[in-house]
Amino acid sequence: MIVMVNEQAVEVDGQTTVAGLLQSMGFPERGIAVAVNDAVLPRSSWTTTLSDGARLEIVTAVQGG
Repeated sequence: MIVMVNEQAVEVDGQTTVAGLLQSMGFPERGIAVAVNDAVLPRSSWTTTLSDGARLEIVTAVQGG
């Protein structure tokens, strides 16, 4: 199935969770925020299985000043 990650199509299997997708794409475990279908997803819900056509926005925090 296909999900959209930061406006890019990504093919995943039907058992892929948000956490699994993040790990497979090389995102760090900390310092990121995830929204699924325009709703912010708390870290405690990253075990949620993705559905076909889900839209994810992943934002990485950066330091600066």
